[in-house]
Amino acid sequence: MGHQQDLGKTKIYSCPNCQADTPHVIKGQKNETCALLCSNCGTGSLVHSDELCLYQLHWEEELRQILGTLEQRLDDERYPD
Repeated sequence: MGHQQDLGKTKIYSCPNCQADTPHVIKGQKNETCALLCSNCGTGSLVHSDELCLYQLHWEEELRQILGTLEQRLDDERYPD
């Protein structure tokens, strides 16, 4: 993860207060630690940049799978056997 280029960007992360995957804004970064702010409740978190990147990739893959399933269902409804 690039240091200053990600400031202000939003990433999905598990909020310890909301106890859900919520958008978090990257507010700062020092070395490999990112300072995040939950967009839902305002709770701050310090997260290793590699962990944040892996979490985001996992979340994006899960979202792709969900969208793929919905797309398949829509196709099945449009073109039943």
